[in-house]
Amino acid sequence: MANSTTLYRLKDGRMAVDVTEAKTLALKDCGVVQNVTIDALTITLPAAVVNYSYTIRNGGVKATSGPTGSGSDGSVAITIAPDGTEYMSGCELTTDASDLVVNTKATSQVGDEIGLVASTATGWLITKLKGTWAKTSV
Repeated sequence: MANSTTLYRLKDGRMAVDVTEAKTLALKDCGVVQNVTIDALTITLPAAVVNYSYTIRNGGVKATSGPTGSGSDGSVAITIAPDGTEYMSGCELTTDASDLVVNTKATSQVGDEIGLVASTATGWLITKLKGTWAKTSV
């Protein structure tokens, strides 16, 4: 199943799109919440361009016949991977070059989020963490 391109509003009013397969983010994804609804996906950040920003949200696996944006806690693991040797840091979490940031399935809750903004050409600033996220080495 391909990633949806259908935009919809989350309950808080932000625009979102469901992510249903591994994805490398692009400029068009800035400002749109990437709502991950399939387990064990990797979201890859593009090469850092100053001021590009992304929000990646754990949407949980959709309930059968559930409405858009519905999901179950503990049903989705998300891995965030940098492009090349870039780093991610902020919100008490600092990675080394090429480390991954993971929202593990066992501790995941629908609504867990990470916000990232490219602060330099070699790195991403973590501007928001909701839920349990941890770094892991490649």
